[in-house]
Amino acid sequence: MASDETFNKAAAEAIVGFLKSNVKKSGNANIESELKTDFVLAKKKSKGHKKGTKKKKLRILTRKEKQTLGFYNIPRKGVKYNDMLPMNKIWLKYISDLLDLSSPIPDPTSKAWDNFTQALYKADFHGSILNVIRSKCPSYVGKTGICIMDTRNTFKIVSKDNIVTTIPKRECVFEMFMDSHKVTLFGKHLCVRPAERSTKKIKGHIHPDL
Repeated sequence: MASDETFNKAAAEAIVGFLKSNVKKSGNANIESELKTDFVLAKKKSKGHKKGTKKKKLRILTRKEKQTLGFYNIPRKGVKYNDMLPMNKIWLKYISDLLDLSSPIPDPTSKAWDNFTQALYKADFHGSILNVIRSKCPSYVGKTGICIMDTRNTFKIVSKDNIVTTIPKRECVFEMFMDSHKVTLFGKHLCVRPAERSTKKIKGHIHPDL
């Protein structure tokens, strides 16, 4: 490094000397000020400069790989209800902002009802409190808990007794609690992966009582 700097300095002095000896004396005074020796003779690399390296693309695990690794396996007694309460608190704030629950809920016969139901359908249910009010399997009726996993065909909820239960959507009707509000959800209309449901549009209907 030192030898390069010495060489550049000597080369600069030689060039200045050559110009002085070949330029009219009236111009000698401006030679050194106008000649940018550092710029002309050498391009200094910045200390932080590094050779371009190709960034490796992070590979996203497929659903099958996640399943093989056990991402979707939640032990029956592996989650505490009290540990999920902060998630429910966050969800209540999220759903309140999403549906604007500070304002009156639209009338089912109004145009605003369609926007309300679309937003509810596309919402994230992780952290919500769900209660099974009807089911083709009587043993599910009355099951209540915080939703900790939402898949295409099931909800996994953890109840106050710290038991994780997998509830099939298609066979059940749920109540979802949002502070002072309570909404009825027909599980058969939610049999879509959450990521797909967030981009899918459905037609709003007033469903008859079953």
